[in-house]
This record gives sequence, structure tokens and C-alpha cells, in this order.
Amino acid sequence: MNSPARRNFGYDRLRNRGLIDRLKGYAWMMAAVVIWASWLVLTSSGVTTDLSPIDLAGLRALVPAIVLGPLLWRQRQEIAKLGLARCLMLSLYGAPFTLCVGYGLGYAPVAHAGAMVPSLMPVIVTLAGWLVFGQRMSQPHLWSAMLIVSGALAIILRSDEISGTSDIWIGHGLFLMAAVFWACFTVTLRHHAIPPFLATSVVATISTLGLVPIWALPGPSSIDSASTSDVVFQLIFQGVITGLVSLYAYGQALQLIGLVATRLAAMTPAVATLLAVPVLAQVPDTFELAALGLVVGGLLVASLPPRVTPTPAVQR
Repeated sequence: MNSPARRNFGYDRLRNRGLIDRLKGYAWMMAAVVIWASWLVLTSSGVTTDLSPIDLAGLRALVPAIVLGPLLWRQRQEIAKLGLARCLMLSLYGAPFTLCVGYGLGYAPVAHAGAMVPSLMPVIVTLAGWLVFGQRMSQPHLWSAMLIVSGALAIILRSDEISGTSDIWIGHGLFLMAAVFWACFTVTLRHHAIPPFLATSVVATISTLGLVPIWALPGPSSIDSASTSDVVFQLIFQGVITGLVSLYAYGQALQLIGLVATRLAAMTPAVATLLAVPVLAQVPDTFELAALGLVVGGLLVASLPPRVTPTPAVQR
């Protein structure tokens, strides 16, 4: 028979292992947030130079497809179990997501992309869990959704008033589509417990197969006119860091800390906005900063731990 001391020791080991797993999950998610914020800024920088969104999407998909391509063959039975529909849902976070954000940044600034794409994604995930899977929507999640939507709408309405172009709504529409694509990937990955490496390889391979015919056309691509240094830099950043590392980091975070990972995307708009000041000279005004504050505040509200109701003492 095990003594109480041995049982407590085993419980402490399990509790410590759970704490370590949570810390690892937070670390993976923070790495993903920094990469996402940098990706938003550098993708916008790429659009304003020689590389087109098609080029950036192709570079982002090509490297993971080459590196993880053999994994698809070894895991072909698991992929067959996933089915075509789930693989296509995962692939929405590949080329479709990248193209929506890339072309959207041609119409709207980075601050708007940061306020809409990573912020609306967890709202859509929560709504999908409620509507599709019957998951209960808690009161903090309702408050979070209202704050996030208020911040995003404030940025949209403000930009329509002060923008010198009438096409900024196109960028906002593309950002909304990107958030939906990201949410589809998140729900599929989380609900079906798909391993991160397998999901990354599926996304990259399907994206590459879809982009190669378009990339080969003379019109959409401008990679021939770009400098070698720009192409090499974007190949490393888009392909290795964003296409491979960030996708794996996000998958690991989802496995370790669950949907808390989607809410930690709250840091992405703030980090992207700060990076856009020195890199792109895009300085947000006071109104945009206040709207970003609503978005970040909403996501932080959703990250609050649930309130524990004390159990009344049993009278003897």
C-alpha cells in the first residue's frame, strides 16, 4: 500500500509537470506572437518594394513543403484518416491567409491588420465553438467579444473618415477573410488534435501545389525584378521563420495550453504597431491607439482565469 507521502510526491510531480507544460505553451505562443508581428510589418514592407504578395506567399509555403514533404509520405495513413475536407480547412491558413493579408496591406496600414486579423480570430473561434460544437460561451468571453469588435469597428469607421482613398474597405474585407481562414485552421487543429508537424506539412504542401501554377505566370510574380538580397532575406523569414517555426510554435501552444493560445494573440497588434513605427514610418494616432487598447483589453479579459466559487462547509 502506498503511503500518503508517496502519493503526495506523485501528485506534486504531476502538478509540476503540468506547470512546466503550461510555461512551455506560453513560451511557444510568445515566440509565435513576435514572429506574427514581425511578419505583418515585413510583409507590408515587401509589398511596398519589389516582391508581390504572390511571391511572399510562395516563399512562405515552399520551404516548409520541401523540409516536411517526406513527413507526408510517412504519415500518409494519418492524412488519409483526416480526409480531404479537414486538410483543405487546415490549408486555409497557408496561401489563402497569406494572400489576403498581403494584398490587404496594400490598401490598409499594419495597425489595422494587427487590430483585425489576430484579434477577430479568437472571436470567430469562440463563435464557432458555440454554434457548431455547442460549447458554452462564458460571460468573460462575451465581454471580450464586445470589446474586440468595438475596437475593430472603431478603426474601420475612423479610417473611412480620414483616409484619402476609398479603397481602404478592401483591405479591411481581406483582413476579415484572413481572420476567418485562421479560425478555420485553429478549430480544425484543436478539435481533431492534429500534431503540429503534420498540420504544418499539410498546409505547406497544399499551398505550394496551389501556388506553383499561379507563380509560374508572368503577371502576378515580380521576383525577377527583386534584388537577390531581398529574395534571400524573405526566403529565410517567410519560409523558415514564418512558414515553419511560427506554425509549429502555434500548434505546440494549442496542444499545451489549449484555446488560451488564441487569446494570447492579444499581444500581436501592439507589437506590430510598435514595429511599424521605425520600419514603415506608420505612426498611429491617439484614436487608433485607443482602439487598439480596446482590442488588447478584450483579449486580456478572455484570458482571465475563471472565478472559483468557494464550496460551503459541510455542517456536521
